[in-house]
Amino acid sequence: MTTATIQKRWLREDHPGGPPVEFPLIEVSGSPGPTVAIVAGMHPGEYAGVLAAGQLVRHLESSPTVRGRILIVPVLSTQAFFQRAIQLSPVDEQEPHYVWPGSPGGTYTEHLVDLLFRTIEVSEAVLDLHGGEFTQDLTPYVGTPWEGDGPLYDRSVELASAFEVPFFDRRAVAETANALPRALNARGIPNIWTEIGRNGLPEPEAVRLQYEGCVGALRLLKVLEGEAIRHPQRMVGPRHWSIHAERSGVWVPEIRAGDHVRKGQVLGRLYDLFGRELDVFRAPDDALAEYVCTSPAINADRRPFGNTWHQHLAQLVEDPAGMSPG
Repeated sequence: MTTATIQKRWLREDHPGGPPVEFPLIEVSGSPGPTVAIVAGMHPGEYAGVLAAGQLVRHLESSPTVRGRILIVPVLSTQAFFQRAIQLSPVDEQEPHYVWPGSPGGTYTEHLVDLLFRTIEVSEAVLDLHGGEFTQDLTPYVGTPWEGDGPLYDRSVELASAFEVPFFDRRAVAETANALPRALNARGIPNIWTEIGRNGLPEPEAVRLQYEGCVGALRLLKVLEGEAIRHPQRMVGPRHWSIHAERSGVWVPEIRAGDHVRKGQVLGRLYDLFGRELDVFRAPDDALAEYVCTSPAINADRRPFGNTWHQHLAQLVEDPAGMSPG
């Protein structure tokens, strides 16, 4: 380990017909060792990760020794962050987590994700900090992109253990729209995404969990000095159920994130603007509610780029170890 040097700069590329693609980058360098990337603010309304990344930068400024290199992107979607958008880009209405790198000449979001990937593909590990945005009640967990068991997945699970959350989600990314985790897997880069925080609230406990998890992961990788703590976690997944509305209306949930539900249990109801019940949504199986939409406004007609975010009501995951008997 050696005394760290810190460089702060903007990465910026012109984008035809729109604002420049840009994000801030903090590069912390020490003695020879691994490169680790930490990204926050991909979804700009998920503030706990953004605040934790800033806290980590301040910690590293006062930390005397680092082995390797740490790349920190404190806010990726800067256009969306300063416009107080939540999930989709205000420039082109795309969902960055679902966009594959490799198309710098495409849409604004495709260019942004490609610039990010070109920046972090040199890493030996990537931590992507997420959490519940303004309309999302969420129970803390860490997502681990799963495409089969083996050393790559084991390294991702080890990264997840640095975070003090009750479970990690064995997420079969081939069955989801999540693109960046799968692209990193294809390069052999272990990676995780955190889901810590709820409803866009910068709650101190959520910020602490994100920040201490990042420090813990850096210690596990021996980039930072200090004891590496592996927190006991149970595994959930890989089966998931995404609950969507097929028509617009007023959503009234009857569960909270973190609840365990039984097959057939009512999750919530959809009403029209005159108060008439349109649909009742029930659990398709015994499961854990990872997150629940808390916005009453459901718009089944708004599907930019095929994205169904505005119809999304809840996400459930199998959790046999967490279900109580009976």
